[in-house]
Amino acid sequence: MSEPQRLRTILTVDDHELVRMGLRQVIGQHFADRFHVAEAHSLEQTLLFLKQRAEDVFLLLLDLNLGDTRGLAGLQLLRQLYPDLPIVVVSGTHDPRVRDEALAHGALGYFCKTGEADDLKGLLETIESAAAGGPAGQLGALARSKNLKPGIRLTARQIQILELLLSGLDNQAIANETGLALGSVKNCVSTIFLDFNVRSRAELIRLFF
Repeated sequence: MSEPQRLRTILTVDDHELVRMGLRQVIGQHFADRFHVAEAHSLEQTLLFLKQRAEDVFLLLLDLNLGDTRGLAGLQLLRQLYPDLPIVVVSGTHDPRVRDEALAHGALGYFCKTGEADDLKGLLETIESAAAGGPAGQLGALARSKNLKPGIRLTARQIQILELLLSGLDNQAIANETGLALGSVKNCVSTIFLDFNVRSRAELIRLFF
C-alpha cells in the first residue's frame, strides 16, 4: 500500500498565539483539509522548521515584528535563504511605506491582520493563487523578478491573470478560466502591461524567463 500523500503546508509566523490561532481557523474554514497549517512564533523557530521541511511549505505568512526580529530584516533574510518560497506579510502595521518596502523586497502580498473584509479576501485569494502556482512555479518567478519595482502593487486577481498570461493563455481563455467578463480581462491585461512597461505578451514573458 502506498504511503499517504503529505498535505502541502502553510507556515504562519507570528509571536501572538491568538493571531496564529485565528489564521489557522480562517484557513481551515475556507479551505477545509486541503492544507496543513504549521506555526512558528519567532524567526529562529521559522528557520529551524524550514531547514527540516522547506520542501513541504508552499506559502509562508509572516509578521514583520517578532520577538527576535523587527521590520524588514526577517523578510530579507528569508528571501535570501529561500528565494523560491512565496512569502506574504500579515502585519498590524498600516503604513503604506512599509507595505511598499515589503513588496519591493519580494513579498508576494501585504495584508493587515485587523480582520477587515478586503484584507481577508485578498489573503484568501493569494493563498489560492499560491496553491495553484506551486512552491517553485510562476508565483516564485514573480516574487524573484527584478522587474517588480517599488510602486508596483499587484492584486491577487492581477497575479492570477499574470500567471495565466505567462502560461500562454489568450484573453478569451483567461476569461473562461477565471469566470471574468472578456472586457474585464482586457482591462486587467492592459494594467499589467502598464505596470511592467511592456507592449506585448512576448515582452512580458521575457521579463520572467
